[in-house]
Amino acid sequence: MGRYDTSIALQDEARRYLAGGVSSNFRYHTMPVPLCFERGDGPYLWDADGNRYVDYVLGNGPAILGHTPAGVLDAVRRSLDMGQAYTALHRGELELAKRLTELIPCADLVRFDISGTQADQIALRLARAHTDRPKVIKFEGQYHGWADNILASVGPALNEAGPRDHPTAVLHSRGQLANAADNLIVQPFNDLDLVAATLDEHGQEVAAIVLEPVNCNSGVIEPEPGYLQGLRELCDRHGVVLIFDEVITGFRVALDGAQGRYGVTPDLAVFAKAAAAGFAISVIAGRRDIMEGVTSGVVHGGTYNGITSSIAACGAAIDELERDNGAAYRRMEHYGSQLIDGLNEIGRRRGVPLHAQGLGPIFTAVFNANGPMREYRDYKRTDEPMRLKFVEELQNRGVRTTARGTWFMSAVHGDEEIAFTLDAADQAAAALAS
Repeated sequence: MGRYDTSIALQDEARRYLAGGVSSNFRYHTMPVPLCFERGDGPYLWDADGNRYVDYVLGNGPAILGHTPAGVLDAVRRSLDMGQAYTALHRGELELAKRLTELIPCADLVRFDISGTQADQIALRLARAHTDRPKVIKFEGQYHGWADNILASVGPALNEAGPRDHPTAVLHSRGQLANAADNLIVQPFNDLDLVAATLDEHGQEVAAIVLEPVNCNSGVIEPEPGYLQGLRELCDRHGVVLIFDEVITGFRVALDGAQGRYGVTPDLAVFAKAAAAGFAISVIAGRRDIMEGVTSGVVHGGTYNGITSSIAACGAAIDELERDNGAAYRRMEHYGSQLIDGLNEIGRRRGVPLHAQGLGPIFTAVFNANGPMREYRDYKRTDEPMRLKFVEELQNRGVRTTARGTWFMSAVHGDEEIAFTLDAADQAAAALAS
């Protein structure tokens, strides 16, 4: 019997009833098919064939406390007896909102939603309403949800991306209207001079700059020293709303997000993924004068916004992340750094261009002979076939990572998992070298 026979059979059956066999296009890339998982516990997952994996996908980031975290599940169970969808304010919602305004630097006010895509949309709408301007600056290789008006230049081929100093806004999906990107201006990450020049030319049309403060979707590339501060100053100078998309970095790189870690406060920020340790919630947070747009004509709705179970999960997740003065973050930094250093050492020793970079709680592993990456085009020039083969070799040895090379750490990965992972990575690199 083959290692993945049951998953293959279940995926074949799923395609008869479930479009594409999965419920998100970002789940297509597991080899040899999108695997079927039966359960998770701590840092581990088990698939339908009984194979166990050390999991560094973690639901693409949400499971920051590992799978089935007891404190969060207990809080959710208690909430279930209270009812779920009130379509009204409840005490838990008020208490969590109050807590978030104390934790998040930019948060004078917050609102809840259920996905990063939707929270990004209301952030953009608030910015346009506040400035009465149409255009938005975004950055190559960054993802702000799958809605038509922002799904551009997420992963363009370099021969389609246009010149570096004036990138083309490349639509990402069939079915998007041809004019979907008409109000987008695309820029390379980590080049402050180009943003300054763009705002000098188009500043009176630009409502917002939206960015992942760490370029997590393509290379886990940190902002260079002074870059975020420079964007803050440019936005102040031109009356532009600065939006941090912290869907990934929020609650992951620090309890107060990337804005806290790097000491730069945006006007608006969006949080999701790790916020509720696996339950569906997103948060839009920001300046009072911008956020109060929802009381003066800016429409934001959602039947499941503020649902009791997700609010309870978010509050309990924060409790766990705060425990022992942030021990979870120290643990993720420690073990994530061990993996980064270990993967780079394996690459050198095995003679393959394996390159890891990023932060302890989230990093990337790619194949790149050119050293550290500073923007999307550096990531795009890495060896994708070799990366995918490495991911497959790791999976065959019981280590699960994302196809794009991003590794998410949890607060429950420890010595045993790191040793197992580095041994599997050494074997995988040896297989590539041979």
